Amino acid sequence: MDSERQPGEGLGVVVVGLPAGSRTTLERFVARGYDVLAVDVDDAAGVEAGLTAVARGMQALRERTTAGKVAVVGYGFGGRYAFLALTRLAADAAAAFHGSGIGAHLAEAPNAKQPLSLHFGDDDAYVPFEEVRAIKGALEGFATTEIYRYPGVGQGFAMREDAGFNEPAALEAERRVFAFLDEV
Repeated sequence: MDSERQPGEGLGVVVVGLPAGSRTTLERFVARGYDVLAVDVDDAAGVEAGLTAVARGMQALRERTTAGKVAVVGYGFGGRYAFLALTRLAADAAAAFHGSGIGAHLAEAPNAKQPLSLHFGDDDAYVPFEEVRAIKGALEGFATTEIYRYPGVGQGFAMREDAGFNEPAALEAERRVFAFLDEV
């Protein structure tokens, strides 16, 4: 990672699904040199409305970064939007921490041709093991996809402001995602 990089010079990262006030998590992305934009998505308003908000965020970052590349990172329900940004919105990469809702869109898996990094807790009631297995099966054979599972943690393990936060698992997942994004 080039510590001399200034905002706007590297990868743009749209972050979806963090609760309001999640400054610590966003600051960790900024500290890595990414140009970060948190997008507020009302998941109850429907997938298309959420994707419109993500697309606007992606466009804003493409316009202000010299690299012109944008990744979408989702937390919780934001994982669905990260996956769909890859399959529908031509994101350059996507990552999800405990991404719920991805399993409902596996018919789109053949369109996930750009780099994708997914991180799930083994004890996540929102994304049970069977769904993770289905996601892995749908994406099998894609050299650009990496899927990690973390034993003993559930939903929210990577969000510092969440009751389910688990520091060892979060740090490992974050390390992997940052290394992944550094290669985009």
